[in-house]
Amino acid sequence: MPEKNAVPLTESRRLDWIYAWALLALTTVVFWPAASWLTTQAFAREQLKQSFILVVLAGVWIAWEKRAALRLDLRVSNVTLVWLFTSYVLAASALFFDQTLLFLAGMVAALGGMVNYVFGGQAFRRTLPLLSVFALLILCVLLFPVLDWPLRRMAGIESAQLLKTLGLAPELVITRGSPSQLLLKSGEQAFIVATECNGFGLITSSVLLGMIRLLYRRVRLWSFALLLPFCVAVGFVFNFLRITVIVLLAPLGPKHYLVLHETAGLIALYTGLGLVWYLTGGTRPNHPTA
Repeated sequence: MPEKNAVPLTESRRLDWIYAWALLALTTVVFWPAASWLTTQAFAREQLKQSFILVVLAGVWIAWEKRAALRLDLRVSNVTLVWLFTSYVLAASALFFDQTLLFLAGMVAALGGMVNYVFGGQAFRRTLPLLSVFALLILCVLLFPVLDWPLRRMAGIESAQLLKTLGLAPELVITRGSPSQLLLKSGEQAFIVATECNGFGLITSSVLLGMIRLLYRRVRLWSFALLLPFCVAVGFVFNFLRITVIVLLAPLGPKHYLVLHETAGLIALYTGLGLVWYLTGGTRPNHPTA
């Protein structure tokens, strides 16, 4: 008797898998254009690429840290269906209202449903903060064209102010043409404050790292309100400090300008991220009392 009952149970389970994988395959096909567009946009700009890589590395780190709790579940729960249904509603709404943001939000919901199916509810709850960070990354990609020029102007103005404090006489000039360019002149040299100098990558990387740290520490809401704006400030300040250092040191070694540019950029990036890590709950050194 048990042997006869085992066959239908196995066939039923196999049929469930077929339906589930068909649903996931359909979801992948529906949201593949959005995923492809997002990846293309992120890797087309250096600032967004480093933020994208940061989120991927955070996912790998979290998966490694929680590896003991990760087990294949492969069950279609009500939560899975809700997330996938939500993703389709958002996708349909995006087409109806012609809103790209809704489609990208649907992609996040679809990813949540897939995680819930593959690893189960416990793993989903552990990865929910990472999904929130991924949603923030998508918002950063959409905001990049809007914030590019304002961030460049602000970085140029602050760099010029700092150079004046140091005794130089810098001048900011906006050239005519299409597109216009922002020049920071110091002495006989003129530096283009290009898109790569807007600090967007440093700012978004700082905010994303801060968000990841705060979410996984499960801090109170006021910590987000206090520390995330500070992460934005860290990214902005280290960017205009980078520009200032380049302007000051470029005359000393004009033949090595590219090396100076990249070195200053890397130092600003990792110093800024290190400060964000420390301020959002990094390991604090124990100092002996006097």
